[in-house]
Amino acid sequence: MEITHRQVDGLLLVQATGRLDGSWSEHLSQALDELMRAGHDRVLLEMGSIDYISSLGLRSLLGAFKKFKAVGGSFAIIDPSPNVLEVLEMAGLAAMLLSGRGATAVASVPIEAPAAAATAAAAAAEPIAQPFTHASVRGEQYLSGGPGLRGKAYGDPANLSSAAFVNADNHALKVSPDLLALGLGAFGEGYADCATHYGEFLAVAGAAVYQPGDGSKTCDTLLTEGGYVPEVQSLYGLACRGAFTSLARFEPAEGTDHVPLQDLATLALDMAQADVAVVVIAGESAGLIGAALRRSPTNPPAGAATDPFDFPGIRQWLSFTTERAHIRSSVVVCGVVARAGAVPTALAPFLRPLNAQNNVAAHLHAAVFRFRALPRGAVQVADVVRPWFEHETVQDVMHLLTDDREDGAMGGSTFTRGALWCAPLTLEEGT
Repeated sequence: MEITHRQVDGLLLVQATGRLDGSWSEHLSQALDELMRAGHDRVLLEMGSIDYISSLGLRSLLGAFKKFKAVGGSFAIIDPSPNVLEVLEMAGLAAMLLSGRGATAVASVPIEAPAAAATAAAAAAEPIAQPFTHASVRGEQYLSGGPGLRGKAYGDPANLSSAAFVNADNHALKVSPDLLALGLGAFGEGYADCATHYGEFLAVAGAAVYQPGDGSKTCDTLLTEGGYVPEVQSLYGLACRGAFTSLARFEPAEGTDHVPLQDLATLALDMAQADVAVVVIAGESAGLIGAALRRSPTNPPAGAATDPFDFPGIRQWLSFTTERAHIRSSVVVCGVVARAGAVPTALAPFLRPLNAQNNVAAHLHAAVFRFRALPRGAVQVADVVRPWFEHETVQDVMHLLTDDREDGAMGGSTFTRGALWCAPLTLEEGT
């Protein structure tokens, strides 16, 4: 199969030639996925030169339609060959997939009136986009005028260095839709039930996920459903509630091919106009750098050193990325960032430098998914990330770190494009 494409009047016209059978359906799906990754979300597929289509070919077309619809885009077929047209009609997919039946000129392809009306109404209701360029980042910023987030730090992460956690250290967090939290936690009925499972977790938009520290390497997820509000048992962490004040749709600035996490952190602080900010990032990874517990800190391996961070025993406790991980995967990052000279005392034990210049500190956890395109415009956190937790399997949960060794070859995590929500953090009294 040969696939080519070109821009026509704001649409991307894709032309396919050959057979769309079991051998080539995945090839077409991957090509369309790549176009979506590149930011094209209005696609017309010209199929006049497709002389055969199989059931797997139909499945690839239907899958593409659903993917583009999910991000607020569109996907339609024009100029189908007689064979393709017959198969689409017999399968009952013609009305859904065909645009301008038999049309040979792109200019003659009609845009469906209801969809156009809905798009216009949504655009009118959206906040005004403000273009920006910030270090290696460019994009559009939206202001929501929300109240920001209030939160607290709980527990003592210093206990991790001696695996000294006990029952009294456990905190139960309700995974309500407005909770944003991260730290060391597990799913279960309490400390005794979770003792051998504690690992990195994050919670956002009524969903929670963690990487069990029991050697299973299989992430687990909880979702708030109706009146069911699950709990995370947590030894220490950060928990916040409220609303975000700003959103940035970002991509690399001209002349670069990725966005460093440290630049997104400073962007968030500047947008929030604060020294401390809560952030959520949903986007495509260009490579993650981080670590995760191999074992729960209440379950030391036999013969392990007293301090889990002593060498060489650290290898029994922690797994590290030895190279950039999860490139081209979708990622949800949650956490807190702060200007290094203004870290509140209560947060100091939780935050670590995010760059070699030591001017930004952070505590950030990432949940990794297979690639999913983002909807356009001024989207809400829950509308984007909740479906990922509902319909995808989390592949990994990591505590994001920076390679601060002298050679520092890996540096920090980087992104291709995505959405960044942020808000100033107000710490509650007593934290």
